[in-house]
Amino acid sequence: MEDARRQLLIVGAGGFGREVLSYIEDDNPLFRVKGFLDSRAGALDATPRSVGIVGDPLTYQPLEDEVFMAALGEPQMRFKYTAVLRDEHHADFATVVHPRANVSRHANLRHGCIIGPSVGISVDTYIGEFSCIQEYTVIGHDARVGNWCQINSHCTISGGARIGDFVTIHPNCVVTSRAVIGEGAVVGPGSVVMGRIPPGITVLGNPARRFSFR
Repeated sequence: MEDARRQLLIVGAGGFGREVLSYIEDDNPLFRVKGFLDSRAGALDATPRSVGIVGDPLTYQPLEDEVFMAALGEPQMRFKYTAVLRDEHHADFATVVHPRANVSRHANLRHGCIIGPSVGISVDTYIGEFSCIQEYTVIGHDARVGNWCQINSHCTISGGARIGDFVTIHPNCVVTSRAVIGEGAVVGPGSVVMGRIPPGITVLGNPARRFSFR
């Protein structure tokens, strides 16, 4: 019998890309992975997989039946390395929800999202385009996550929280109810966010405060 699944290409062959490959291999009736797109030809040399690197995302020419996933853990890199596919080729990017995730039918997930295993997404939440939610994270009712966000594992985003575009939240963080995180902010691991975080800064701690490596 002919395989009716669409051919999927994963943009990014790093650690997150390899995780996403495992999501698809676990159980996904819609897609068959054709390979990775990565500018680093040897990205899989130390960690070979069942599929290899088939091209560079900045020069690849999509075929009509192909669909893509953006599996780069840093939002700005995700934006950069999908730009040609999105803007010049108008490529189709899939939203993939792991079969062990628990996503309310009243949640609104936009295209290009990746939802990992054991994630919980409650009612009337909004997850923006190309945002990634990783393992064991819970997002409460009426929360809003912007476009191009990265929320890593074991985080709790409480009901009504607001997260801007291009935000990175590292593992084991808590964002309290009605907290607001500005565009491009970074929340360090283990932090508790209360109140409002300005755009573009890095915060760390409990409660989360501005942090600098200097």
